[in-house]
Amino acid sequence: MPMFEYQCLACGHRFEALVVASKRPDTCPRCASPMIEKQASTFGMGSPTGSGAPARSRGSSCGTTGGG
Repeated sequence: MPMFEYQCLACGHRFEALVVASKRPDTCPRCASPMIEKQASTFGMGSPTGSGAPARSRGSSCGTTGGG
């Protein structure tokens, strides 16, 4: 079940909604306006691993020794 971010165009409220069976929310939970817009999600951005944490480079000194 995917989670999506929305923003109300009437009051500016940003909220998340769990979309079940492709049924998006009908109104803003704060002001009940039907003028809502799906936002681009930032989940997992900024990391090539998708974990949200910065990736370690191979040359970093993290206290472990490599065999190479």
